[in-house]
Amino acid sequence: MKSLKIVYITRSIIPSKTANSVNVIRMCSAFASLGYQVTLLAPITKKLEEKGVEDIFKFYGVENNFEIKKLFSPNIRFLKRKIYSYRCLNQVKKIDPDLVYGRGVMSAFYLTQKAGYKTLFERHSNYGEDKKTEEKIFKKFILENKNKGKLVTIAQKLKELYCREYNIEESAVHVAPSATLVNKDFDTIPVNCEQFKDSFNIGYIGKVAKNRGLEIIIKLAENFPKIIFHIIGGDEKEIKYWKNESKNLENIIFHGFINPKDTYKYRNLCDILLAPYMNADKNFEYMSPIKIFEYMASKTPMICSDSKIIRESLNEKYTMLVDNEDINAWIKAVEKLYSDKEFRENMAKNAYEYCVQNFTYEARCKKILDFIEK
Repeated sequence: MKSLKIVYITRSIIPSKTANSVNVIRMCSAFASLGYQVTLLAPITKKLEEKGVEDIFKFYGVENNFEIKKLFSPNIRFLKRKIYSYRCLNQVKKIDPDLVYGRGVMSAFYLTQKAGYKTLFERHSNYGEDKKTEEKIFKKFILENKNKGKLVTIAQKLKELYCREYNIEESAVHVAPSATLVNKDFDTIPVNCEQFKDSFNIGYIGKVAKNRGLEIIIKLAENFPKIIFHIIGGDEKEIKYWKNESKNLENIIFHGFINPKDTYKYRNLCDILLAPYMNADKNFEYMSPIKIFEYMASKTPMICSDSKIIRESLNEKYTMLVDNEDINAWIKAVEKLYSDKEFRENMAKNAYEYCVQNFTYEARCKKILDFIEK
């Protein structure tokens, strides 16, 4: 039987270290793993791309099971999106897919829909004041969309906003939280961390900008001098700043940026993982916590900031939820997981099983396809 064809359109820089490019590549690979013939359309962005990448699929740690086509996108402020969108439309006409899917460049999706192709658009945020032109096209896209499924968002609150602001029926919008890869290797640790394998290790993987929770991690390291804290992420400038803030505590190890395909080794190393989202409901209003799903998939227990946005996806059965304003609560959470191995293992097991059922890329793609076909 002939496999159905999907074209995924993005404006992401590929290859790069950006989270959105990782999400796009993994979505394409997951669609392909479900038996679809997938083509990713992305702009040529030579000056911005990660240097020295010979194999894009290896860089992102995914199977080479879909095609990537790079399209010319001129660096002309008012024309680049329009020209790129028409180039995407031309490719779509050549491929003649069963579905056009993606995120980022609204005009491309409007054009493919207008040309008669089944098109579904994914939104990760609202339209701000600087996106009025794009919002105008989005309104036309929704108004002219004859499909029962019109939009995918990454959070319930974002769905509610779009239904309210653009008069979309609730049944026409699907909430698909972010997702993660499930690596079957739970034993391999980084070669440069062999000296820590007999220590009790706590880790954080992600951005190390201010308000990302490193202030909490530093306080925890001060209170638990025998525990090794691993920070994975950040560039030299950021690491220098946090080393200074931590007064060069000996039990905090800064590893810097690690290629996404290798971060699982650092999760394997850790006995506890931390997700200290500072003021998550305010700063990450429409967030879908991909870091948490990656933690869950590693079979490692975690401590996470308590917030409404986090509780959309999980509860105390799967993680310890802690108030960011209460450092003593964080200390008690570490003490509980440190001292109670059975509790630690049960929580990690529950989280892993829940993640596999709900937050893998394959599960996400399957639910999106089910939504379209309903």
